[in-house]
Amino acid sequence: MRPILIILLLATIASCKVGPKYERSKLAESKKAYATSTSGAISDTSSLAKWFDIYHDAALQELIKSSLENNLDMKLTVARIEEARSNAGIVKANLLPTIGYKLGAGTTDSKTNPQQAMVAIPNTYYTGALTLNWEIDLFGKIRNSKSSAVNVYMQQEELKKNLNVILVAEVADNYFLLRDLDNRLEIAERTLKSRKESLRINSERFDKGYNAEIDKLQAQMQLSAVEATIPNIKRQIVSVENGLNLLMGRSSGAITRGKKNSEQDLPLTIPSGLPSQLLERRPDIKAAEYSLQAQYDRIGVAQANRFPTLSLTAALGMASPQLTTLIGANSPYGSVAGGLLGPVFAFNQNKKRVDVERQRAMQSQAVYEKTVLQAFLEVDNSLANNMYLTQEYDARKVQVMAGKKALDLSQQRYNFGYTSYLEVLVQENSLFDAEIQESITQRQKYSALVNLYKALGGGW
Repeated sequence: MRPILIILLLATIASCKVGPKYERSKLAESKKAYATSTSGAISDTSSLAKWFDIYHDAALQELIKSSLENNLDMKLTVARIEEARSNAGIVKANLLPTIGYKLGAGTTDSKTNPQQAMVAIPNTYYTGALTLNWEIDLFGKIRNSKSSAVNVYMQQEELKKNLNVILVAEVADNYFLLRDLDNRLEIAERTLKSRKESLRINSERFDKGYNAEIDKLQAQMQLSAVEATIPNIKRQIVSVENGLNLLMGRSSGAITRGKKNSEQDLPLTIPSGLPSQLLERRPDIKAAEYSLQAQYDRIGVAQANRFPTLSLTAALGMASPQLTTLIGANSPYGSVAGGLLGPVFAFNQNKKRVDVERQRAMQSQAVYEKTVLQAFLEVDNSLANNMYLTQEYDARKVQVMAGKKALDLSQQRYNFGYTSYLEVLVQENSLFDAEIQESITQRQKYSALVNLYKALGGGW
């Protein structure tokens, strides 16, 4: 009966747990829907589009896979996850008793009767025992430590997912920038070829006395202006390629190209009614919340340190004067002991430690709320950018078509002597700038989609 009472008493004591209980805060805008309309709102987030469903360019897919496998930040994050997992296992094991063994041997000297000759008689003994040490979790210090370690582990898991999203977005964004630069280089080289021909014609006409020298010089200026843009574009291409190589964890190497930006098959229509529940699955928001939960647990650990700890120790073994008879010896022995250890006067150190952890919890709360607000802001910006850049790109396409027609008409007017070469130069410059801006705007539109993918935690 007594052992049962002891077990019940220990279970009752162990059920005591100090520290605040974490309650998830309600997001201020938790019911806000992100869309151009409220009809057709998405409520099922189980079939969200993933990156391989969004980016259909085979070359881009290979770059993304390589970055996810070889990125150095990813390897660092994986190592941190394993560290957090092992640490959680260590803390969890503290809830259980530690079982060990103890072996010993020694001698003692005993004297005969003092009235007789003082002769020392050596006594040899051997011992072997199993030991048990157990700290009873009276006030939840170990349980709070375990919960904190688990939350840290879960935080690292979410940070890995967040890094996945970031890597996919950065690789895609840089790839579209690279293809934009390739397109701009193609435009510049095509324009350069055209202006070389224009300079040749104007030089011949000047030599024959048909044109003034100013026409020849203006043609040379236009040619040199385009020539100057080509090295600048090539320099940017090298920089973007190096950035992609770094994301893939390699020092250098050519980047394989796939589709041009004009050939990309991206989901240009965003589903209406994107709910805020999509934001709550963002890995960085989850990571911030796990960090906050872990900090709440640390408050409990600090509070438990203000109370005494109960430790139990036990040993059960055998003793024998002969090593060969130790196992079968008829002299078993055992011991059980318990002890309380607690602070008396610490001059408010333990209380201040609780205050420190509470202030850290307030900091974690602020980080969590800021992360949530930042998420709403990023989605709003990405949706707005996608909508307005689509409108801008449509206007740019019309501008380029009009510029090509205007240049053709100006060239004909100049050939028939109806206008000066200055009109041709103006139209050439306008068309070149329009084509460059069309390429840039198309890439910006794709970047808006990439950023929306990232803002929603990896799809929609």
